[in-house]
Amino acid sequence: MRIDHVMIGARDVEPVRALLRERHGFGLVLGGRLHNGTTCWIVPFDSSEVQYLEVVVPHDEAAMAGRGIRESFMERTAAGPAFLTWVVHVDDIRETAERIGKVLGDDGGLRHGESVRADGQRLPWAEAGFAAAWRQPSRPFFLEYGDGPGRRARVPRELAAAEHRRTPTAFSSITVGGHDDLSDWLGGPGLPVQADPSAPDGVREVTIAVRDGDAGRAETALRLP
Repeated sequence: MRIDHVMIGARDVEPVRALLRERHGFGLVLGGRLHNGTTCWIVPFDSSEVQYLEVVVPHDEAAMAGRGIRESFMERTAAGPAFLTWVVHVDDIRETAERIGKVLGDDGGLRHGESVRADGQRLPWAEAGFAAAWRQPSRPFFLEYGDGPGRRARVPRELAAAEHRRTPTAFSSITVGGHDDLSDWLGGPGLPVQADPSAPDGVREVTIAVRDGDAGRAETALRLP
């Protein structure tokens, strides 16, 4: 189990592109159109674990409404780019869905799908807990991918296309707000996540390890309104 990616929502990609470049030295590459009515852009990390930031913007509000995310997406992004949720990679999505189903006292939300990247590559996935995480974004949802080698093979190409000024290499930590006890949801400790019960629910800060040219290794803290 590890942090896979963090999702940022925005009405328009350009303000996020400018913020990431100017404050953090990160570039964006087009990911593709998603089944839920959004288009995704990627900040690829130089990591064999294929970690990244994902920026999602609307392209089909009717499809977003059909997935039940349009209203809350628009509300959360009304003041500008905002963290939407975070995502944990697991090796056994069925076991995870069963476990979080017990936490919820309801269906664990196991779903299978496929992402089509901008270059046509198809990446199968399975998820659990998305709806619960969307309602309570201090909690992540969970993913398992069907083509790990295919995902890893993309990293060098995406890094070249992103043209980072500072290259992100790993998630150092995530700070979330809210009073929820994450241990049951995550199935135990082990991830670099900190809870701030005085802060509003959801992701509040993401600290990212970077390789900064001649300056060597450092960290940068990403915060959004």
